[in-house]
Amino acid sequence: MILFKNCRFVKELTEGFVQEMGDVLVDDKDTIAEIAEPGAIAAPEGCRIVDAEGGTLLPGFFDMHVHLTMDSLDFLPYVARRPEDHWAETYSYAREMLKQGYTTVRDAGGAYNVVKGVRDAQRKGYINVPDILSSGQALTPTEMGNETFGPMYSVCDGPMEVRKAARHQLELGNDVIKYMVTGAYLNEGGLPGQQIVTEDELREAVRIADMKDTHVMGHAHSAEGIKTAIRCGLRTVEHGSFIDEEAIRMLKESDRTFLVPTAAIGLACLDEDANNLSEGMVDTSKKYEQIEKDCVNRAYRAGLKLGFGSDIDKENFVAHPGMEFYARHEWFDFEYVDILKQATINSAEILGMDDRKGTICVGKNAELVVIDGKPDIDINDMKQMPRYVYFHGELIEN
Repeated sequence: MILFKNCRFVKELTEGFVQEMGDVLVDDKDTIAEIAEPGAIAAPEGCRIVDAEGGTLLPGFFDMHVHLTMDSLDFLPYVARRPEDHWAETYSYAREMLKQGYTTVRDAGGAYNVVKGVRDAQRKGYINVPDILSSGQALTPTEMGNETFGPMYSVCDGPMEVRKAARHQLELGNDVIKYMVTGAYLNEGGLPGQQIVTEDELREAVRIADMKDTHVMGHAHSAEGIKTAIRCGLRTVEHGSFIDEEAIRMLKESDRTFLVPTAAIGLACLDEDANNLSEGMVDTSKKYEQIEKDCVNRAYRAGLKLGFGSDIDKENFVAHPGMEFYARHEWFDFEYVDILKQATINSAEILGMDDRKGTICVGKNAELVVIDGKPDIDINDMKQMPRYVYFHGELIEN
């Protein structure tokens, strides 16, 4: 058991307790057992006590769009790396994510099914990393730039090949299906504003996912690609860079499909100190920068429930703690509390995990993060490692 004392709460992320300060007791099943005013909980015998004074207690974070096998934005070594080395990099990245407070991550495509292997090791209790939803290889049609990421992709054309490819990723034990609906910024020669799949191909992937009680996440930048994804019933539209008013309206009317913007990768691709991106990739990022900002900000101001995803590589993730949090204010223009909600309760609801994750609430999982400062008042307080992260019985002190 563990008792967190003198915690400051964010009211939007705390259920069943209205005071700003309090103590939180975690039972021996890693469940939140009690929340009460400071000093009101008597520590049981043998209980560990953690003083969170000066810090804000938050529920564990979600990243709904991460590539755990991606250690940097230098893609040549990625394509050449041996499978066993991908496993080591994946574990290392996942562990770093936990240290920064991420307790649930959804992988958006990786090589050699190693993400599923790391996930299995966590579920068996061999390692402590975030809860992982794996997608295996991302499905993509025959398309210019596929070689950029090589083993991350499974190439399939036509509904029957899509059916086989989707079933294969699930046969391998993966949790969800990832599909490339439009071109990509970082694929050499790819056109992000161009839809590259047909509707019947995409519907086939959704059909297979529905049969297996799971979902499809779709990489989609262009407005037409986004609208196709919504019509076909994808669970999430990733990026949404060029979303238009019609697509925003369609999302507002849908209870099935949600938008997951990715801000950190935008900042990373324009970092003057970065030397891993080709000139063409940087030029593409600069070309569409303002368009993406304007479009996604418009979707946010329309009141859409947005998920939290970063699409960032391990090198940038480690170098810039809290990058997706502050990027959503610097790259986009989101309000601080909304950013925190996107990283927690919104993403939990989108993934159907809000019964046990996403808020601090008696009966929910004890996935807890202590941040120095008040990030709901100044999101820049996230530009530091958390003071504490508690997950699966482990207290990480940074």
